[in-house]
Amino acid sequence: MADVSNREADSDERAAVAVFSPALLLSIELHLTSEGLDEVHLHAGGQGYWVSKMIAALGGEPIPCAPVGGEAGDALCSIIAADGLDARLTRMNNSNAVIIEDRRNGKRHTLVETPFPALGRHEVDELYSTIVGAALAAGVCVLAGTQLAAMFDHDTFRRLVVDLRRHRVVVVADLSGEPLNHALAGGVDIVKVSHDELVRDGWASSGSRRSVIEGMSRLRDAGASAVVVSRRERSTLASTDDGVFEVRSPNLEVLDGRGGGDSMTAALATAASRGVPFVDGLRLAAAAAALNVSRHGLGTGRRDAIEDVAGRVEVVAIESTDPVSTSTRAELYQRARDLDIPGRSTMNRKELLAALASTTGP
Repeated sequence: MADVSNREADSDERAAVAVFSPALLLSIELHLTSEGLDEVHLHAGGQGYWVSKMIAALGGEPIPCAPVGGEAGDALCSIIAADGLDARLTRMNNSNAVIIEDRRNGKRHTLVETPFPALGRHEVDELYSTIVGAALAAGVCVLAGTQLAAMFDHDTFRRLVVDLRRHRVVVVADLSGEPLNHALAGGVDIVKVSHDELVRDGWASSGSRRSVIEGMSRLRDAGASAVVVSRRERSTLASTDDGVFEVRSPNLEVLDGRGGGDSMTAALATAASRGVPFVDGLRLAAAAAALNVSRHGLGTGRRDAIEDVAGRVEVVAIESTDPVSTSTRAELYQRARDLDIPGRSTMNRKELLAALASTTGP
């Protein structure tokens, strides 16, 4: 990881974090008041903005960098100013994406959802310059995704990582798909990914602990210094040079399952900006995620409550060596299938172990 030892570990320090937020959207929600009357809520949204909100909730100073355009962009400028965030916004010709949801019956029903716009070459240049400047000033940068929309050439993520790490900026990437592949090519300090994304993108064969550990190893081989994998109701897993860890947080009833991963990313970045040990950052991240999904609103929470819960989070070192020898026959078969080992369907467990050993070596 980039060196952050020059930052003193001070929980009261207001730590700056630049947040690359290309997919900023306007969220309009329809609710019912306690008297049964209709009411309308307008929010800024998108992964990068939700990460920024949680950084602010944790006492940090987020610097979201995002493109705005059209009437939706005008509304977003006002909302962001009201939220009190030090955003650095660049103009684009097209309008920001808009999502309108009806929640009056207690469930989310999407009425309208417009796409994220593609950015022109000059618009990408402006956004790129903006995030580089903010990241160099902050020393830590979160890379949020584009919701897998084709907003610009994915190689932009690789260039950005290379440029930032050249200047010792700590890069935290919450990406998946091709954007993650390109960012890894530049060498990322911390990758935060969900187990669903890990499986979907082919890094792991399943969401089991053993498979996720193998997937984290592949991500580290591809260019990540540390990897953190959230697994919904199951414990979070992490892999660093110091080993593999299981992160166990207190069980809280889930009210809204969205946003836990973004809260985790925000806490990891905030901890890095304060120079605290990575394991302590894992505790803060697990607590932020657990509390966020137990309440309404994405990227929301109370710093004091999160820090209280973090004190109850356990980070346990687990076996980091190749777990083949303890795998079940079904798991060994899946590994053999991944390696296209012939005759695997008729092999017993002992034979599968031998075949895998001869294929992968010692």
